[in-house]
Amino acid sequence: MKTLLLQKKLLGSMQNKVIQNTVMYVTCLALTACGSSSSDPGNSPTAKSSSPGAVSSASSSSASNAPVAITIPFEAFSGSTEIKCGVALEGLGTVSTRATVADFRFYIHNLLLVTSTGVELPIALDENGLQVDNIALLDFRDKLGTGTTSCQGDANPALNKKITGKVLIGNNTVSSLRFVLGVPATHNHTDQTAAKEPLKTPGLSSGMHWGWNIGYKFTGIDLFTDVAITRPGDATWTNNRWNIHLGSTGCTGAAAAGEKVVCTAENRAEITLNDFVVGKSVVKLDLAKIVAKNNLGQDIASSAGCMSGATDSECAEIFASFGLSHATQTSSPLAQTVFSLVTQ
Repeated sequence: MKTLLLQKKLLGSMQNKVIQNTVMYVTCLALTACGSSSSDPGNSPTAKSSSPGAVSSASSSSASNAPVAITIPFEAFSGSTEIKCGVALEGLGTVSTRATVADFRFYIHNLLLVTSTGVELPIALDENGLQVDNIALLDFRDKLGTGTTSCQGDANPALNKKITGKVLIGNNTVSSLRFVLGVPATHNHTDQTAAKEPLKTPGLSSGMHWGWNIGYKFTGIDLFTDVAITRPGDATWTNNRWNIHLGSTGCTGAAAAGEKVVCTAENRAEITLNDFVVGKSVVKLDLAKIVAKNNLGQDIASSAGCMSGATDSECAEIFASFGLSHATQTSSPLAQTVFSLVTQ
């Protein structure tokens, strides 16, 4: 009998314990905060330290979806010699002509970073007087001057060897840089006197345009040669300034009257440079490669050098170096050789 009473008492105690634990468990579920600190994920040191990480991750994701500032340096050389006013450039062209710089400017637009999967990421250029509407003027003259004293005067305040802007890279892997040499058609046949810098004349575009219809010179690269430039069949003709002026030709339509201008030869070179590294790569132009197959000591017709005309035979090899076709070429051009990437 005593044994039976003891068993009933023990059973009642166990039932009370189960009921108490059940109540505690339900209360825990309702409050979502119970138990000791060692068993509570919400109050554990590990959980607390991971919370800022989650915020940081969200912030990082947000930052990756925002445009970032980018600066791309450019440099101009002739072989191993940096382009500067007054510096002798040796061994140019097929007869190793010696020359100095008279002018060295060019326009570029539509700059893009290209990802490893081929996606194009447009660079929005800063508007700073040297860049406007995603068009930039790169100017390597450290001195000013005109005519026979070009590149021999005062310091050039518009010296510019870089582009700056913003680009949305996100989580993409950048593999290439792409840009177009020249001024886009939207801006090429307009009133230069009313344009914003660096497209304004008088202004930074002085000496860099041919008028409304033909438009801007995409490249203003002029050289003073140390020997007189001669013309076969004309003993009276001579010059000492060899020009490299790329631009659109065969343009019709009165731009000044508001008519649409159409050009038979747009002559804008699209340049793609692979293995581009943001923050490390520098775009290098090599003058020696532009004139490698030209004789800078003579000119067949028209103005000395290449002025982009359809019959200008000096343009055949000049255009080919930029990867451009020209009416006087005997074969289709291969890839451009003028621009490359180096590491800063």
